[in-house]
Amino acid sequence: MIKFTVLAATLLAASVPTVSFAATEDAGQFTHQGVDYHYTTEDKSGDRVVRGTAYAGKVPFELHIHKKTVTGTFNNKPVEFELDDVKKLGIEIRN
Repeated sequence: MIKFTVLAATLLAASVPTVSFAATEDAGQFTHQGVDYHYTTEDKSGDRVVRGTAYAGKVPFELHIHKKTVTGTFNNKPVEFELDDVKKLGIEIRN
C-alpha cells in the first residue's frame, strides 16, 4: 500500500498545476524514475479527477482529489491518503 501511495502522491504532485487550473478536461504526461505517466484531468461533482496509465499503458490509475483526501485506484488497487501526507513528502498541493 505504501508503494502505491507514494506513486499516487508523485502522480498527484506532477499533475497539480494542471489540476489546479483546469475547468475542463486537460491532458498531460511526465516521467518519474524512468516510468512514463499519461493522464487527463477534469472537474467532476466538486472533485478533481486524474485518470491515466503508467508503465507503457499497462497500469491504469484514477485519483479523486477531495478537499483533504485523495481516493482512487492505482493498478486496480485502492489507494487513499490525506493531502497532508503528500505535503509531508515535501510536495506542495494547491487546492
